Amino acid sequence: MKTILIQSDVKGALEFRDYLRTSLAEFNVIASIKEAELSEIEVVIIWLDVPKFLNSLPNLKLILSCGSGVEHIIDSSFLPHNIPLVRLVDEYLRNRVSNYVVEQILEKFFPQINHEKNTEVQTEIYQAIQQNKIRVGIMGLGLIGSAIAIKLINFGFEVSGWVKTKKKRVIEDVYIGEAELGSFAKKCNVLVCQLPLTSATKGILNNHLFNLLPENSFLMNVGRGAHLVESDLLFALENKKLSGACLDVLEVEPVPFNHPFNKNTNIKITPHVAGYIGPDTQAPYASKVIKDFYNNDIINGMVDYNSLY
Repeated sequence: MKTILIQSDVKGALEFRDYLRTSLAEFNVIASIKEAELSEIEVVIIWLDVPKFLNSLPNLKLILSCGSGVEHIIDSSFLPHNIPLVRLVDEYLRNRVSNYVVEQILEKFFPQINHEKNTEVQTEIYQAIQQNKIRVGIMGLGLIGSAIAIKLINFGFEVSGWVKTKKKRVIEDVYIGEAELGSFAKKCNVLVCQLPLTSATKGILNNHLFNLLPENSFLMNVGRGAHLVESDLLFALENKKLSGACLDVLEVEPVPFNHPFNKNTNIKITPHVAGYIGPDTQAPYASKVIKDFYNNDIINGMVDYNSLY
């Protein structure tokens, strides 16, 4: 029987298993490799670690990763690059991160406005955004970055994007590659990082980039802590190049008590709360991805092994 294996380090692995057993009755769903023959396992769901046995599964067809990024697993010698790998970036995760970004930007620029969800206040916010002509630049227009862009546009913000490769995007104003980074940055009153973490993007939030931005720009990092050169952020704030920063990710989490960021009133730190990973949202999405895969339908979140994300 076709078998789905959920690795034990997946959050709520047993709840995950129970949901898939109900929604995918044609599959045997297990939470231990000891429960099935290796030849029966066609789908494996992983999170933090790549199991050594993946290359030993003769009929493996699909790998699902519970992380929104794959930088922690992509270089593993146990990961078979001939097998499709899909990130489980479910709708709830996209909405949660995009809502977080919108709320933090509103709090920064319009602290006087009560952000209750009623028509009168929404109109007031929209008019204030229109009057102030605030442009938000999003670095990375994947599933989450695209969700952020759409919500910001709906609020009335001007939105630009910066990406690595040219392809159809959800917005028109898109800049591509290192050659267009300067043209992108010089327009951004707010810079939002939602890039994948690769060798090319590590440390990309640095003095060189900050100096390309307009004076008193605002930085948000909801990507990975390693995107940011922390000393460069402090320098940019000290020299008024940046007016402030909101960081949901840091290289060391939780942030140490004596970290200089804790003493800077222009830096807001949240404890990696923008996103959420759990079986209640990921299991239904995983079920859909598996069904789509076996039906040869389009699947979002497919990892490009050449790009490493």
